[in-house]
Amino acid sequence: MSEAKPRLTRLTAILTQLQSKRLITANEIAQRHKVSIRTIYRDIRTLEQSGVPIVTEEGKGYRLMEGYQLPPVMFTEAEANALITAQQIIANNADQSLAEQYQLAIDKVKSILQYQQKDKSELLAERMQVRMPNAVQKTSNYLMGLQLAITNYQVLEIDYFSLQEKATKRTIEPFALIHTQGNNWVLVAHCQLRAAFRIFRLDRIQVLQETGRNFEPHELTLQQYFEEARKKWQQNQTPDIGLTSATVTFVANQKIRNMKKVTIEPFHVIGIKVKTANDGSAAQDIPQLWQRFMTEQIASKIPNKISEEVLCIYTNYEGDHTQPYDTILGCKVSSLDHIPAGLVGQSFEASSYVPFVSKGDMINGALYQTWLEIWKTDLKRTYTADFEVHGLKAMNPNDAEVDIFVGVE
Repeated sequence: MSEAKPRLTRLTAILTQLQSKRLITANEIAQRHKVSIRTIYRDIRTLEQSGVPIVTEEGKGYRLMEGYQLPPVMFTEAEANALITAQQIIANNADQSLAEQYQLAIDKVKSILQYQQKDKSELLAERMQVRMPNAVQKTSNYLMGLQLAITNYQVLEIDYFSLQEKATKRTIEPFALIHTQGNNWVLVAHCQLRAAFRIFRLDRIQVLQETGRNFEPHELTLQQYFEEARKKWQQNQTPDIGLTSATVTFVANQKIRNMKKVTIEPFHVIGIKVKTANDGSAAQDIPQLWQRFMTEQIASKIPNKISEEVLCIYTNYEGDHTQPYDTILGCKVSSLDHIPAGLVGQSFEASSYVPFVSKGDMINGALYQTWLEIWKTDLKRTYTADFEVHGLKAMNPNDAEVDIFVGVE
């Protein structure tokens, strides 16, 4: 009897999964319930024998027969609490349309809760508060509309105002949405003007209009898009591949007498690290480090953060820039008292730096081109630490701005 209850619970949960997606594989179900695929095969047969019309699509997965309806799903107290928690988190997001639509959805969910659950959910809502590092302002109102455009393959027209204060009109084919470290949303879309994929910050979209037209779905997944962008970046990291002047604007005075030194006070950083070198290794190691930083959401695991900006620090040089060095990706923190497993922490003393700014298309090698220019200077570098600051201005890699600080004597 003790073994029958877990299976009954699992069968009920499988029914819920079948309702949640048009098609689901045995492997997905097995992973969710931590059982073997053979066990799932038996469970599916049991559900079929009990009268549930499950359709098997060979080589693809399972689905419920169209038109078949199951009784309303009841939430456990823990599931209801998770929804209430998500409500407070989403209320602090930067897009107004998401906050409004989630509130409408959560009201419908609450309507089917039992009376006792409703009382408990209200109590929890009163006793819980989500605090953000900075006051979150609603900076966009387009997220929900863009989601519909993505799933319905709708061509849109936008008036866009870039970080460089350039106003343009674009006709776009929305492809994907990404939530960034700075609590903003960015849109990946195929721009018909540029005939290529571009990234647009939602808070920089001034006007969004439907065209009434549809586009053919792109034969590309989001992961494949990231892979293609990474390969393109790596290829342009190679010094023997020329970069056009349109790719980058190098904002720095090359004459040392006009370069102004600044003093940066001591600071601490927690993040992830890789040992690399400018012998071709960095072209693979650093993009892989960035990919890990983003996919594993490293920033969210860093305690005691004092800024959401991401620092890319080059330190522990074994000589000059032609010798091996460490690259650390992380955030500034108030202390190194607690460093989570798998992360590293390092302190940097007060030092003199010369600031540079790299502007342009980072995917096409603008940042690397800036470093090439820095390497040509006669700066008396300390090779103790150099770093880049990836903040709000760096959020659109096609039209970004990154501050660079080079350690000098």
